[in-house]
Amino acid sequence: MAHQSGIRVSEELSSKFRVELSEDATLRTIKVSIVDEELQATSEHRLQGTLLDDLAQVPELLGEAEPCYLLIRLDSEESRWLLATYVPDSAQVRDKMLYASTKASLTKALGESYFVDSMFGTTRKEFSPEGYQQHRRHVESTAPLTEREQEMIRIKDMESSVIDAPTMDSRRSHVSQNAYPLQDQAKEAMQNFANGTVNFVLLRVDSGDELVKLVSAETLQSHEELAKAIPTDIPTYTLYWYDSTTSIFIYACPLTTSVRERMVCSTFRRGFTKSASDMGINVDIRLEFDSPAEITPAALSEGVSDKAPSAQSPAIQPPKFKRPAPPSRRPRTMPAPSS
Repeated sequence: MAHQSGIRVSEELSSKFRVELSEDATLRTIKVSIVDEELQATSEHRLQGTLLDDLAQVPELLGEAEPCYLLIRLDSEESRWLLATYVPDSAQVRDKMLYASTKASLTKALGESYFVDSMFGTTRKEFSPEGYQQHRRHVESTAPLTEREQEMIRIKDMESSVIDAPTMDSRRSHVSQNAYPLQDQAKEAMQNFANGTVNFVLLRVDSGDELVKLVSAETLQSHEELAKAIPTDIPTYTLYWYDSTTSIFIYACPLTTSVRERMVCSTFRRGFTKSASDMGINVDIRLEFDSPAEITPAALSEGVSDKAPSAQSPAIQPPKFKRPAPPSRRPRTMPAPSS
């Protein structure tokens, strides 16, 4: 079960949504924001035309740096809704974490069965008619894949079958070195991570812009905070200092994401860790999870212990963050095995 923030739906929002489930419905979009520790309806758009017609007005509801949810009615005889989550790159880290951990509370309170689709974006244009159409193409991409995409899936399957193998063939080596370039904000955050300014960097692969983008970067105070800081609806790459000398790369890929999205993120993760290495980040441990809820302190400890040089090493306790030693002063470590 995903971690939740404890923030509740206001009675006003609950009542408004119930009306929109009845024959008296008049709204296409309800903007929902966290205000005074409650989920409140802060703006709305009325039904005027088709879904694509009305989506043209949605970007004007969105601010430059304020995250929000959008409840968007789909064109259907039954009451079916899209839950859109808008978290701009310029939003405060606390707000990003809060909205990531509150989404489940929102849908549960209003009725999960009404929400048949969801999307996530960091820019206004992603919620335009064109952005929604791109999202639907992404979701429906289980349609026949191109020959190149089928080849990439075969390579991924091959990688999974030789996780502990010491060598790799030329195809795997070639593809695993590929990666989307890093967004400038992502590079800056990773440099801060390498320098020990922060101990947590969260990134996502934007296949539309063909970039690895920064979601958030901060200093977590305990291992318990890690799962709460990672979204449950998009694949992510995480860099995390487990302690002052052990860095972890975490690939989290929810099973609800599309085939292509999982394929791209999985194939390019090796290229990403190579980019991290080029920036002075020596990844000691590589872990993979289907859900952030699985990233518990016990799972982290097990992952570190499994790859520790000595099986007799004591269990590592969740520490307060300590600035890592400069790379030149850190103990030499064996390279982490490929995963």
